[in-house]
Amino acid sequence: MKRHSLLLIITSALAMPVQADMLGFTLDAGIWNVDSSGSLSDTTKDEMQNFELGSKGTGVFSLAFEHPIPVIPNFMLRTNDLSAEDTTRLTRNFTYDDVEYSANSDVNVEFNIQSSDFVFYYEVFDNDVLSFDFGLNLKYLDGDIRFDSKDSNASSKDHFKGYVPMLYGAAQVGIPATRFSVYGDMNVLSIGDHTLQDYQAGVAFGLVESTPVDIRLKGGYRRFSLELDDLEGVYTDWTFDGLYLGVQADF
Repeated sequence: MKRHSLLLIITSALAMPVQADMLGFTLDAGIWNVDSSGSLSDTTKDEMQNFELGSKGTGVFSLAFEHPIPVIPNFMLRTNDLSAEDTTRLTRNFTYDDVEYSANSDVNVEFNIQSSDFVFYYEVFDNDVLSFDFGLNLKYLDGDIRFDSKDSNASSKDHFKGYVPMLYGAAQVGIPATRFSVYGDMNVLSIGDHTLQDYQAGVAFGLVESTPVDIRLKGGYRRFSLELDDLEGVYTDWTFDGLYLGVQADF
């Protein structure tokens, strides 16, 4: 009985670190240089006006939690603020929120979206050579649109928000005999005339590889596009895209 109890204690002690390695957190933080451009309307697609709002740096943060329970998905939260503002000279008459802006007039445009991703995913592969995840992303969008004429007191604004379910997939491939890897993830939705795409691709370098933490430097390209056909009265064909740099820590 004593030998059996001792064997059970030793076996449990050896198994505990293995189980602990299967629990982990991944923290990402980076800067995304976002170019913002597209077209907007609150009536029909045919009335959409084109706008170029330039580029702006924004922070991107994510936190993922992974566990060893097969039937329960892993979870990742990612958030970033997509704010763009610039002055545009209209090429034709444009009406928004029943306010008319004349052709050749200067209009200050603000298009701000707070984007939050609630991703529930499963790992199909997870090793140094290949990792692949798939799942569902509940993307929450909270957006504001505002127009202010520089030539008159004309002003209009709009607001939209809601959850958008999107398919999620991510992959990473290690380059043999190096600390480099290539990776990418994609979130897609296409329902009727609504189409959303949010994807990124890049290269990572293993700066620190140790038992308590792995630290990687990351860089690449990200693009978020949304085509909305009468979402709470908003019509858009808009793109946020650009290069980004960041750091990732796996605990």
